[in-house]
Amino acid sequence: MTTEAAESSTVPSATEPSFLRVVGGRAFVILGLSALAVVQPLLDLFGKNPEFFVAGDYSRGQIVAFALLIAIVPPLVGTAIVAIATAIKPKAGTIAFMAVAGIFAAAFVLAVLRTAGLEVLVPVLLLGIAGAVAVVWLVQRTTGGRLLVTYLAAANLLFVGMFLFASPAADLVRGASAADVGTVSLETPAGPVVVIILDEFPAATIMRADGTINAERYPGFAALASVSTWFRNASSQYNLTHQAVPSILDGHLAEDGALPVYADYPENLFTLLGAVVPVYRYESVTDMCPESVCAAAEGQSLAQAIEDASIVYGHRVLPGTFRDELPAIDNSWGAYGAPAAADAAPTSSVDDAQAGESGASGDSGSPGDAGDGTEPPSYINQAYSRWRGLAADERSPVGQAAILQAGIDAITEEPALHFSHVALPHRPWVLTADGLTSSFTPTLIRDDADPAFEFENRMEYQFHALQVGAADTLMVQLLDRLQSLPNWEDTLLVVTSDHGSNLTPPDLGRMRITDANVDEALRVPLFIKAPGQTEGEVRDDPVQNLDVLPSIVDLLDAEVDWEFDGHSLYDGSEATIEPRVSPDVDAVIDVAARRAEEFPHGDDWVALAAVGDNGDLVGEDVDALTLGDPSEMSVSIDQADQFASLPTPQGQIPLGLSGTVVASSEPPELVVAINGRIAGVIGGYSPSGDDWSFLGFVADLYADGANDVVVYEVTRDPDPTLHEVSQG
Repeated sequence: MTTEAAESSTVPSATEPSFLRVVGGRAFVILGLSALAVVQPLLDLFGKNPEFFVAGDYSRGQIVAFALLIAIVPPLVGTAIVAIATAIKPKAGTIAFMAVAGIFAAAFVLAVLRTAGLEVLVPVLLLGIAGAVAVVWLVQRTTGGRLLVTYLAAANLLFVGMFLFASPAADLVRGASAADVGTVSLETPAGPVVVIILDEFPAATIMRADGTINAERYPGFAALASVSTWFRNASSQYNLTHQAVPSILDGHLAEDGALPVYADYPENLFTLLGAVVPVYRYESVTDMCPESVCAAAEGQSLAQAIEDASIVYGHRVLPGTFRDELPAIDNSWGAYGAPAAADAAPTSSVDDAQAGESGASGDSGSPGDAGDGTEPPSYINQAYSRWRGLAADERSPVGQAAILQAGIDAITEEPALHFSHVALPHRPWVLTADGLTSSFTPTLIRDDADPAFEFENRMEYQFHALQVGAADTLMVQLLDRLQSLPNWEDTLLVVTSDHGSNLTPPDLGRMRITDANVDEALRVPLFIKAPGQTEGEVRDDPVQNLDVLPSIVDLLDAEVDWEFDGHSLYDGSEATIEPRVSPDVDAVIDVAARRAEEFPHGDDWVALAAVGDNGDLVGEDVDALTLGDPSEMSVSIDQADQFASLPTPQGQIPLGLSGTVVASSEPPELVVAINGRIAGVIGGYSPSGDDWSFLGFVADLYADGANDVVVYEVTRDPDPTLHEVSQG
């Protein structure tokens, strides 16, 4: 062969496509397959769940970049593999193209099968392989199939556009403007402004039967009332946090579908004070402080979002056997590969949304949980995204108490706004006034046919009261801190709750508001100490927590062009919004009186355990009572192994007891003595085989270290006689 002939043989023929044309054509096919297999399912899922981005504090730029990377990176990687293989050898390029196209096609088929609920491994894999082979044959052997998939490349633009402009996540991309705030004129306050919103706190809990504050059990709230105005007849319009807290912060009725964020509530407490004083705030559920006032929380990196998306995608397409090897995505709204935090209230996740499950987890979940088993609208899940994005330790009552304590410790004489909304005394109820936790809390029983219904629901109140005691201890520390400041008299202090909760059967909780439960579900504590106020006052005119911000505006002599649904409680104006409760303060006092009938033996913590037929014995020394023959019954206490060394290494004490009683018939209520003193009553029996399961609440009569715990049967003839019950 001549040199000229050899050179001409290396020149592509007129009918042989160039490298760029081959790779370019295949790139469009890969782009089209990626649109169906990756871009649509991921952007649709994350677009419908902006909670992910809110929980991770992702910026608008990061959200846009996230969508573009999802759309670009997978097909770019696939195209690069094909290009490199083609450059090495055309046949290798064809094989690489078929492999890449097959992978995208198989992923699409697996996603469809996962959506259809098909989880049997072998059929799923066979169908995935068959789908991949069919798609590869179509794009490799038929012009129509190749053109169809090529045209699908344009769908990437559609899916990205829908995510950025038409999905729920689009609201986060659009953001909000500080120009929405209107006109605000305010002199710098002479002292700190402190606003604390507690959560799920019925006003009657801290009251005696006569409507006064139970100072023995709750000295902090009693001290607060002695230096502030206690609005004893206060209530909330709302039974859900995402509506109730914004109404406090901006003085308006909540709009349906509004999220508890600055974009939807721009005229609020933070924008009122943020122009003249520093703002230190902890918002557990809301996000109403603009970045111009409050430093933006340190968000997750874009790399974390992509890593999370890859894990979610694995859960989206892989059969169950393979998903088991992936990090769980049902315990948070991101950082799925991170180590799990300590147990806390249930959360919702992208996986829940994908499966169509409710974000509400029952009454023991987030501050906004419905507690009635119904599925909330999707925006409700979004409303609680900040809460569900918190670490489990932070969401726990212990963590929330620590957050409020840190906020109290940070208060100085510097004029500033100190705001905290914490989920206290919101269930789960585990805290005590001493900062310990109970190693056992009862499970809420809603079925009134359950034998333990009445007894257990009374225990619910006992544990609730204990956690209110934990909040009370924080009030003691708050007042100690504020009164130590040189400008204490100039301080403006507000303490309230977003809503209450019904603890009296029926219609427990706060979702089903009825005439019977409204006075526990919606009446809230409200204390306001005005600048210059030094003595306490009790007011019984009907007020609402809608009135908090208008009152703050009035007390600080601020000038704003805002309109409120609430009104100032200090300027003589009249309310324009009717409360959802009776205007008569006697309604809440009646709740406190009914509760006092259940606990008739005093106002201290020991009396909280004095219930039932033998409640009169609680607090008595065993040595002061008559001891008779041993009982024929025997008892097994689940917490018995803890009695040898208290508190436990976790800082717990067994204030709730459970176990079984061996008896020939249903036993009477028994009493429990701790270290020689009657501490409580056990009962609430349910059949458990041949035995009887029990529950019980005991007062904290434990000592550090080993404890002597004895159960007694009580007979009366007519004086009480104790009969020791053997423990197994």
